[in-house]
Amino acid sequence: MRAYGVATAAIGDVITAASGMNLAANVAVMVPVFGLIGQDFLASFGVAQFNNAASSALLAAVHNGTAAGALAGAEQYDTTDASTATALTSAGKGL
Repeated sequence: MRAYGVATAAIGDVITAASGMNLAANVAVMVPVFGLIGQDFLASFGVAQFNNAASSALLAAVHNGTAAGALAGAEQYDTTDASTATALTSAGKGL
């Protein structure tokens, strides 16, 4: 579970990084190409890029939330396993 949590957190980080680079790179390339003539297109393109970045942020948040849940679950499993082992060891001493 820990390996899954770590991998999922890494995926969330990669999505966040790629989304930010994608937004900046695409807008930077388009502005000089279209200039004044393509202002309407650039406005629409900017909105689309923003929506893409927002959706990517949501996807990254899902991955990060899944990672947090997996890591918390692994910790809870270890805690429960240790306390059960202690209880069983204690109970077995009286037999």
